[in-house]
Amino acid sequence: MRMILNNHLYLSRCFFWQYLGEVMNKQTNTLRRASVLGLALTCATAGLRAEEIAADATTSQDLVPYVVVATRTPISLDQASPSVSYISEAEMQQNQDRSVVDALMRQPGLAVIASGAAGAQTSLFTRGTESNHTAFFLDGRRLNPGFANQYDLETLSIGNLSSVQVLRGASSVNYGSSGIGGVVDLRSRSGFDAEGSSTSIETEIGSNNYRRGAVDVTASTDRLGVSLSGTIQSMDNERANDAYETKGVTPRFDFKLTDTLSVELLGQYIKSDKELAGTTAAPTLDKEQQTTNWLVSPGLRYAKDELTVHLFYARSESKLKVATFGIEDIVEVESDEVSLQVDYSVTDDLLLTFGSVYRNDEASDSNIAFFGPAVPYEEGFEQTGVFGQAVWRLTDSIELRGGLRNDTYTDFGNQTTGNLEAIYLLSELNLTLFAKAATSYAPPGVADIAFDAEVAGTPLQPEESESYEVGFRHEALEGDLRWSVLYFRNNIDEMLDFSFNPMTFVFDTFNVKQATTEGVEFAATYALCEKLDLAAAYTYLTATDDDTDTRLARRPRHTVQLSASYSFTEALSAGILGVGHFDREDIDPVTFDPIDHEDFFVVRLVADWEIDAHWTVFARVENLLDESYAPAAGFPALGRTGYIGARFAF
Repeated sequence: MRMILNNHLYLSRCFFWQYLGEVMNKQTNTLRRASVLGLALTCATAGLRAEEIAADATTSQDLVPYVVVATRTPISLDQASPSVSYISEAEMQQNQDRSVVDALMRQPGLAVIASGAAGAQTSLFTRGTESNHTAFFLDGRRLNPGFANQYDLETLSIGNLSSVQVLRGASSVNYGSSGIGGVVDLRSRSGFDAEGSSTSIETEIGSNNYRRGAVDVTASTDRLGVSLSGTIQSMDNERANDAYETKGVTPRFDFKLTDTLSVELLGQYIKSDKELAGTTAAPTLDKEQQTTNWLVSPGLRYAKDELTVHLFYARSESKLKVATFGIEDIVEVESDEVSLQVDYSVTDDLLLTFGSVYRNDEASDSNIAFFGPAVPYEEGFEQTGVFGQAVWRLTDSIELRGGLRNDTYTDFGNQTTGNLEAIYLLSELNLTLFAKAATSYAPPGVADIAFDAEVAGTPLQPEESESYEVGFRHEALEGDLRWSVLYFRNNIDEMLDFSFNPMTFVFDTFNVKQATTEGVEFAATYALCEKLDLAAAYTYLTATDDDTDTRLARRPRHTVQLSASYSFTEALSAGILGVGHFDREDIDPVTFDPIDHEDFFVVRLVADWEIDAHWTVFARVENLLDESYAPAAGFPALGRTGYIGARFAF
């Protein structure tokens, strides 16, 4: 229930249960729809003797990328556990992702739940943990989580990103608060990544009056690197009072003062306007929400053979404006962050990392009252943290990683967390074994505190977790087949819950719950030939409230992700992707009782034709099988939609 309040606290200030909504009729032909995708994958294998693909189009198979999200230091993806996902810029462009949410939907262990069509509030449940248990960063800068600690995921564009990196599982040692579920780090593109300069302009149109335009610019000299991406997008959607418009820009500047010292300046600005249609049980016709998020962050980096130092300051703001029954409510969170990280290579086999962070959040709400005179809210929160980490390669086959962190809060005292990870390589079998144990935590969010009735004897404390995971990754067929299996378990204590009095409209928040989430993640990629790539992922999850022995809402028991991409020629390619959620529960919008919610399996079809060195045309079909479903009860998704666009690069 706490997740429901956090997700949509501002969509309906008086009747918050509109977030829950009316359950759709259960689909009985979901498995039949899934079989259509399987048939499509089979058909895609036809024509395998066609002309070989150019070498520069197979970089995803030839180059092993480096990731930062796992240890805050660059390591090869082959050294990272199966809990880490690396989503490259090329992959996002190939799949025609338009937001970070699109990219995350394909990853094992992640359940992405949108409360409606494009622009709707979106929650991420990582390995069954709460939607506020996963933190989002831009190049290590924590994005502003806002009043409800939700990060406005639906507005995050992939513009100017070189990759999206995901760490599933406890991450508090390296990243601090809200690390029970994991971390998503958006890595921006540096101007130094390209030689000279390049510009691309994109335009796209589609169903429901969809319009999108984008521009990307990259330029560099010997000392200066510049990259910038701007996007504007609008869509009416299918329901009344459900239109959505967003615009944003993400710039980055890098300047080399010397061969070892450089300065950087990152920025992000996103503004969105969303009409609020309400649930199918209680639709609304005159509500609109405006969201503005921005971040500015200068930094300094020193890098030599054995020593790297990175210092940055980040200033961000999240502002939400929503009107309910003619009453306008303005919610703001302003954050200042200072971070220092030092990496020192003691020997070729031992890397030590030390860091510290200071963060100050100033939160305000112009009216937290549901009825009567306005009741403003304003409060500040400070956090100071220090951490240390060691990465030690004992032998060519064994590596240990461990860390310890302490955070101090003005409101919640101290939190100490630690982790230990072991990696064992069996090179003769192309097999790598992984094991990890860690503790993590998530402090109460601003909304938890603001809407707490402060009943005596219920002081709020951070949620805490112990997590364990063990798994392996294997390569076969000369590296063409890569697959992994991992078991995970999270024991979460002091989980926050709340009570609500419908007579007085008073909330009380308190730490009472215990929960357990555990399951298995499977992922595989197979380069069947130079033209055809296949991928599959499956997650089995149990997520339960231990106090009541009931399942946590909106966590599917089974999550399936399938994809295939085929290159007909060097210039023409197509792909098909499917995502399915099976055996899931939600909450009835009228009775507030748990209900079995409908399964769904949705398919996306994409195609891309590079006409020449400058012009590319592309098209896609969302919800190809025209599945009728609601990701969240009462908030139906769009039916089948089509889009077509063009890109001009010079």
